[in-house]
Amino acid sequence: MPRIPRSLLTPKGVLGLAALLLAALIVVRVLFAGVDGLYSILLVAGTATVIYGAGSLVRAARPILAAVAAAADPDSPLPRILAKPERPRLLAVLALVILVVHAGITGYIGVWTILVAVALAAVAALLSENLRLVALITGTAVVFAIATVFVENALRGSAEARALAVSVAAVVLPVLVSDKLTGLIKLPSLSAAHNVTLAVLTLTLSFLGWTREDWLPGVTHGCYTLPTSTGITVMRATADGSRCYGLLDTADPGVFAPAAFGRDPVTVRLEQAILRNNRPLERGDLTVVWMGALSCDPLPGAPATCADGRDYPSERDQLRALLFAQTYLGHLHVVIADATQDVRHADDIAKMVIERRAALGPRLVVIGGGDSRDTTQRAINRLLDAGIPFIAPNLLADLGAPGKPFVDRPGYLQLAPANLAYAQDTVTRLRQRFPDGFRLDVYAEPAPTDLYTTSLVNDLLAAVRQAPGSTARHVATLDGVGCDKDTVLFFADRWTRFAEFVQRIKDACGHARPNLVIADGSVGRFMANYQLRAVSNADWPVDYYVGGPGCSDLDPGMYTTLVAQMDRSREVLGLRPGETFACADRAAGARDRQLLDACTLDASVKLQSQSCRPNDLGNFLIPAWDAVLLADALLPPDPVPLSSLAAGPTTLSTGVQAVVSGGRLEKPTVPVLLWHVDPLNDPSRIWERPSDRLRLTTDPTGPVVVGTGR
Repeated sequence: MPRIPRSLLTPKGVLGLAALLLAALIVVRVLFAGVDGLYSILLVAGTATVIYGAGSLVRAARPILAAVAAAADPDSPLPRILAKPERPRLLAVLALVILVVHAGITGYIGVWTILVAVALAAVAALLSENLRLVALITGTAVVFAIATVFVENALRGSAEARALAVSVAAVVLPVLVSDKLTGLIKLPSLSAAHNVTLAVLTLTLSFLGWTREDWLPGVTHGCYTLPTSTGITVMRATADGSRCYGLLDTADPGVFAPAAFGRDPVTVRLEQAILRNNRPLERGDLTVVWMGALSCDPLPGAPATCADGRDYPSERDQLRALLFAQTYLGHLHVVIADATQDVRHADDIAKMVIERRAALGPRLVVIGGGDSRDTTQRAINRLLDAGIPFIAPNLLADLGAPGKPFVDRPGYLQLAPANLAYAQDTVTRLRQRFPDGFRLDVYAEPAPTDLYTTSLVNDLLAAVRQAPGSTARHVATLDGVGCDKDTVLFFADRWTRFAEFVQRIKDACGHARPNLVIADGSVGRFMANYQLRAVSNADWPVDYYVGGPGCSDLDPGMYTTLVAQMDRSREVLGLRPGETFACADRAAGARDRQLLDACTLDASVKLQSQSCRPNDLGNFLIPAWDAVLLADALLPPDPVPLSSLAAGPTTLSTGVQAVVSGGRLEKPTVPVLLWHVDPLNDPSRIWERPSDRLRLTTDPTGPVVVGTGR
């Protein structure tokens, strides 16, 4: 058995072997990163070669320079350092530099990266001839970096004074003090190389201190990603530090950032499935930035629960649509953009998208928007100004321009009609029900920044004025909601207030039942939440507008396509082994467009007390799916002016054809749809049609015929 050489058993030998293994490990790991990793190695190796070559030239020219100028210093430290036979130490330092450069290029810092960097730095330091000198330089740099930060804060009001203080503290003082310190602890004086190292280290640490407001909150709250020129993923912490917002396109964003937005496990699992499907962008790929809300103001003591009890089933419907589109198209790169509760950071998201325009590829579109609020409108306009198109499946506000799109500009494509169409549909149905006239109470709390609710109330009041013998009023508080048997109640607020609205009706009616209750499209999010419906304890019907078509409206070919995509993602959807998805309205015994034992894809994975077999897509999946199909047909290989965007008839999931000319959608592709539940507190009972009291002769009737979509 061969014996281990004694030279390897020495501390220096062991450290040298560790340096060799770690250097080989980091080089192999970085190479696996593809082009960015290869670029990191080439950059460091090329720089090291240039430095070594320059040192060799200086060393070769030293005798000549000494003869010409006797005062010249023939003992330049750079060639001597590079010429030393301590290759393991040099190898460790080069590997450490490769690791740092690679992190800077890719923007990724993980636990593995940090541990290897620490190990390499430790090996390089331990191989030094004088550990006390290493400790002295490091300690001096840390002390003066901290001092520099304090001086900068004290002189924050003067840029010139601050610059002077930084220069003195970071360069002059460490060098002056270092010689005194080495004398006190009986160490040799620092060489020029040591002083340069000390100044650079002090400046680096000082820079981290000066910019701490940019990176420290993110690191502290787990929302930080390195700013890079090629990266897409970027996160920032909210003001209270309770959650992150930003862009996410990778399942592994690093140790300082979460792997998904929000804390809900179902949402996180869905996001992770989408992010794992992403591949590096290639020519011709479609990049979809989905913008919405996935996080919320947390409940104190329970960070995974929203303070107001909200959940995001409709947003998960849209994410499922993106997941299906990934497996269907094969060339789709999805970036998830969480703008937090009520899309408060939508404008910040828009800025991030614009800053990373080059990295997102030429075929870029933003889809979603969340809510029709003023911050959403600012974000969309900012994106359009930058030449980035926006497709909105469910934004309906038309404040100041009744019947017009939420943003009436080329490049903004709104699939659903504006609020005025829903208001007119409501009045048409009520006029048929009450030919002699009706009274309508429209409830919505005043919210100047909520363009959706404000415009819907105005549209309803204006539409009712056109109905002879009818009147309408705006009810701004719950106290004004009554139970008059001659009054129709219309909920025109956000779905997060619908539970309070229902409770007020129960309190006002007592043992009686309300005459007729109609709810806006926002309530579709409430109806998608089984738990909220059940705990409402309201045993009376509600008619409500929905955000998009259901299974009954799907083209048979597209229905087959969607079922196939669900099968490919069955694990994340929670489909049991051998279980095949089938819509409830196409099941045997289905009649009158009723969903028998309705259970949406979301409810099947969210219900805890009693599981159910999924048989419904949810109201928000199909519009998001159509938005991706339209974007893929619309966007050319290279960007063009938004006013030049055009697409001939593009068949969508319901058989409707979308036509785009001059950057505008010629007409909405999502129809005005009114469904009803009876009773509200039974989540398994849904009809994909209005109740009999509000039904028009033009509404679809009868069961769905498999193979025709009707």
